[in-house]
Amino acid sequence: MTTTPKPISISTLLYRHSPVLLVFSMTIGAVAGALYSLIIPFVLRALGAQGGARSGAQFGANVAPDSTASVLGMAEGTGAAMFFLVCLLILCAKALSVILVNNIAKSAMAELRLEIARKINQMRIADVESVGFPRLLNVLIDDVNTVAAAAVAIPMVVVSAVTVVGMLGYLATMNFTVFVIVLTAIGVGVAMFQLPVAFATRPYDQARSLRDVLQEGIRGLIMGVYELKLDRPKSRAYLQQALAVPQRQSVRLEKLGDAVIHLAGTSSDLLAFFIIGLIVFVMPRYIPIPAVENYGVVMALLYIAAPVASILGMMQHLRMGQVAIVRIHRLDAMEEESHAATAAILPPWRQFSVREVSYRYPGQEPAAADPGFALSPTTLSFEPGQINFIVGGNGSGKSTLSKLISLHYQSATGAVYFDDAPLAAGQIDQARARIGVIFSNYYLFNQLYRSHTAADLENITTWLRTLRLQDKTCFVDGRFTTTKLSDGQRRRLALLVALLEDKDIYVFDEWAADQDPEFKQVFYREILPAMKSNNKLVIVITHDDRYFDCADRLIFMEEGRVVREQFQRAVNGAPTSSGAAIAA
Repeated sequence: MTTTPKPISISTLLYRHSPVLLVFSMTIGAVAGALYSLIIPFVLRALGAQGGARSGAQFGANVAPDSTASVLGMAEGTGAAMFFLVCLLILCAKALSVILVNNIAKSAMAELRLEIARKINQMRIADVESVGFPRLLNVLIDDVNTVAAAAVAIPMVVVSAVTVVGMLGYLATMNFTVFVIVLTAIGVGVAMFQLPVAFATRPYDQARSLRDVLQEGIRGLIMGVYELKLDRPKSRAYLQQALAVPQRQSVRLEKLGDAVIHLAGTSSDLLAFFIIGLIVFVMPRYIPIPAVENYGVVMALLYIAAPVASILGMMQHLRMGQVAIVRIHRLDAMEEESHAATAAILPPWRQFSVREVSYRYPGQEPAAADPGFALSPTTLSFEPGQINFIVGGNGSGKSTLSKLISLHYQSATGAVYFDDAPLAAGQIDQARARIGVIFSNYYLFNQLYRSHTAADLENITTWLRTLRLQDKTCFVDGRFTTTKLSDGQRRRLALLVALLEDKDIYVFDEWAADQDPEFKQVFYREILPAMKSNNKLVIVITHDDRYFDCADRLIFMEEGRVVREQFQRAVNGAPTSSGAAIAA
């Protein structure tokens, strides 16, 4: 049994992308933090040098009267220059660290988006359908942006952390007992801060899930604008239930998470003052602390408060970034299609068949109270130059069978055969390259994404005229000038693209459903016979019984099984010729 690896951290993600640059930027950030931690000792010693031993004692610096000409080993005249130089170095180092990490994050997130896109492309179709469009879109856009925002917080945390460490080191040299007390108090405070931060993770995660619901609501609002426009009560109800409710719930959960973290951060802000009160009012009763050191300790603690608050404030961004990383990881952990190419090349074939193939949708187990739909074991054989109509009512299994035939779904049983050879996993991509499909929920790309020849351009022109699209769109510079057409015209353009690809096997799912009588006639009486004459295997899902005579075979389905086959004419049994062009 394999275990799913845990999600990586944001810093690990950045390190994998650019390790050298990340280490350099973190080093620069650490330098900025170290310089920050020198400010208070620098100022204290400068004040001591200016005011003599008495003033120095008041500010925690044991400076002798004759040391007034020296500030941190520098001549008095260069003290101011040194101070402002340190400030300038802090500014430059901190800015450089943040800019470098921001650039790394931008590049890493761009690469991450492409990796997620490749992952989606390699996922099983059933998993893509199960995850759904809203969640995939939110992962690609929302989650990646959240991770990028969290990544920029990392150098700020490094700068603040090094500043705190430096100031703690200064306290250790001043009074080790105070250092131990302060270190213990900070450790307890940080540990206590982690409890509410961990609690805030749950509402953040729930709010993120609701954004998937909201994304689907927005999609429905846009895609269903025509229906909603005609029914004002329905429109108001949709806006309330599909948008307002999940939006309110998401905002409420985000506010809860923010409130918990801000409350914890505010409480932590008081940590420095609590320690100051402990040292000033309580400790002198038990442990004598010279007044010489008290002033320095108080100033150091006041100075530590800001970087500690900065670290705790960044926890919100880092926590939300980690929630997003987990979301991305859940998608990344999904199984990919493992179709490593093999040396075995698919030869020309005389028969394509599915033998004892079956399918049950994910999450619909036979033992469940509602097992859902399942395609029973099915065996069918097809030959080149054959027109097949798959006929049946809604929910009979036509589309599921067509996706098994087109190799989009992987059968739970049986296998797909070319002649008498079962299709190997390493040959699936080869086989898919021989299949063209237009499903009912097809997507029309505005370009071919492959090289095209002069013959292709001539065929496109011919098909545009045949399909009455020559006045609607043109093919220029490798793309169609527009795909903003009517439903019927878009489907005809999709048919043009499919025919231009010149596949061996074609599957059409209710292609003619939204065509007018003229183009139904063209499709069934002209295009299908032309494909048959070019030795194409054609499988059409249809309800157009008036054109059943165009089929060589009718396949009738009911409740997930083939109940009858009706052969209507002899089939051309010649081997396929993958290079043949389709005549208009």
